[in-house]
Amino acid sequence: MHPKEEIERLKKLINYHNNLYYNLDNPVLSDTQYDELYKQLKDLEEQYPQYRTKNSPTQRVGGQAGELFSPVKHAVPMMSLDNSYSPDEIREWYERAEKTLQRNDFEMVVEAKIDGVSCSLTYENGILVTAASRGDGKTGEDITANVRTIKNIPQKIENAPAGMLEIRGEVYLEKKDLAALNEKQLLNAENIFANTRNAAAGSLRQKDPQMTAQRSLKFFAHSFGAGDISADSFSGFIDLCRQWGFSICPARTKTTQMSEVIRFYNQFDAARHQLPYDVDGLVVKVNRFEYQRILGVTAKSPRWAIAFKYPAPQATTTVENILFSVGRSGVITPVAELKPVAVGGVTISNATLHNFDEISRLGLRVGDSVIIERAGEVIPKVVKVAEHKGGPDVLPPAACPSCGEGVYKEPDEVGYYCVNPSCPAQLRARLLHFASRGAMDIEGLGEVVMDQLLENKYVADFADIYNLSFLHLLNLENFKDKKAQNLLDSIEASKQKPLSRLLFALGIAFVGAKTAEILADRFRTLDALKDAPLEELQSVREVGEIVSHSIYDFFRSPRALEQIERLRAAGLNFTQPKKELAGNILDGKTLVFTGELKTMSRTEAELLAKEYGGKASGSVSKKTSYVVAGAEPGSKLKKARELGVPVLSEEEFLQLIGKK
Repeated sequence: MHPKEEIERLKKLINYHNNLYYNLDNPVLSDTQYDELYKQLKDLEEQYPQYRTKNSPTQRVGGQAGELFSPVKHAVPMMSLDNSYSPDEIREWYERAEKTLQRNDFEMVVEAKIDGVSCSLTYENGILVTAASRGDGKTGEDITANVRTIKNIPQKIENAPAGMLEIRGEVYLEKKDLAALNEKQLLNAENIFANTRNAAAGSLRQKDPQMTAQRSLKFFAHSFGAGDISADSFSGFIDLCRQWGFSICPARTKTTQMSEVIRFYNQFDAARHQLPYDVDGLVVKVNRFEYQRILGVTAKSPRWAIAFKYPAPQATTTVENILFSVGRSGVITPVAELKPVAVGGVTISNATLHNFDEISRLGLRVGDSVIIERAGEVIPKVVKVAEHKGGPDVLPPAACPSCGEGVYKEPDEVGYYCVNPSCPAQLRARLLHFASRGAMDIEGLGEVVMDQLLENKYVADFADIYNLSFLHLLNLENFKDKKAQNLLDSIEASKQKPLSRLLFALGIAFVGAKTAEILADRFRTLDALKDAPLEELQSVREVGEIVSHSIYDFFRSPRALEQIERLRAAGLNFTQPKKELAGNILDGKTLVFTGELKTMSRTEAELLAKEYGGKASGSVSKKTSYVVAGAEPGSKLKKARELGVPVLSEEEFLQLIGKK
């Protein structure tokens, strides 16, 4: 291929993966694979500079400013770092800096590279006014409302320099919080996040800041953006950040010796896995700002810093088979059955292939040798075919692998679905969902037991679970008296679960655990919800047109109505208890919160007011009982004083409800 054509091919391919990574938060290449593509393009452009263009990925940061939020132009471009993966590459970087500075005694700071999302925080006279994503490096997205929910980001900096100050860092999610979030996603029948970075990125792009607030995001300050500060070095800037109340990653060292950098890299490789957050490498920075200015930047990256990354845990194995799994909604998912292989200390024997478009992208066939990756991933994935073995193409099934009925695909979707609502695989998945912890919470009714119940034809729908007898269970493998009685007791106890659990358990399309609770709190009984007209369903907050139609149609299905009556006859609870309030101190009171609170976000304060019987409002009127004012309260405080509405400080509010 002609060099110009190869350069254009690589540019197109890299731009495609940039969009997946930066804008869609859905990368399909490992960092190592991406960097290899980038290096190929960079080397070709250096060899044939006449074919290098301004729009090349080597000349800019990878993302684009998204359209979901307002654009924010960065005062100083937010650049991405060049990557190195070996001691030789990091030494080459050091030697270039040494040559430019004409000295070998310059100090370097080495710190952990957190696998999160870059974020810029702009303060005016110490008050946080704007938070922005990196975007294309010049223009990002305004994510201020969402970033304000991150509890360890100071809303106000004490003793801050006058004027504008920009601090940059990483928004991240801890591993335990990812596990909890994915458990919640599964319970809500929603997609799980592959890793902490994807979860952090998705959380920052929520339209509703309250959703972001529930995600336990955290922030580490790691870079100086712009402003007038007293520090003359990066380490001095980090000391200032500590004084201003920012969290700083503790994994850091300072040295003038490249041998020390490499030693720290090798020692830290094992230690990083014990950290509560994901770390994919180190960042090495020349410490003094004066030297940073001398070294300068390229079109894309600073010359005074570099990422020293750890290769992702990978292994090569063979695809022995491709199976088709049928979920409770009927979607058919291809799964690669692998020759067992150890990856990152875990033995992997299968990996999801997501959909048939992914199989086509990989060019995957049974018998192929493939590279499996598990780098902080919840689900191992096939990242590349190492060697094609000439097997037949993998095609979507013409019939459901479970029931043999037909398969259909919506024109604008990637998924294939089984057309049979009575499909055994769908029934199994629906029954397991019904009994799951977030639904009816029937302890002991897992996959092994459910498979035996289905095989013996003891259950064919939800209501059959409540008709199981002691004798039924004793016929199952490994069941004795005590185990059988424990399961029956758990089934009996599930009858008292609130309506919200039952609604979620029924598996109504688009109704997750949160929506089920909103519906149950609003309608109080299953019959009231069942008989609600479509217009009333559409008026419920957080229930849009698609969800309301799904609920309405479900309760007009003869099969669903028959199932409900059988569950009623079995004695299940069809009501939602009123939530017990922590007290009635604020009963009948309307509160307005304004300004920046010290110990909580305004959303958290409003929820606390509701917990104690009050009502939160967004505007001040004569009917307002109290205005709770934090720092920089604005016009609401002025209006409260004009109307004579009592004004409380945050501390006085907490004292009022007995929290202080």
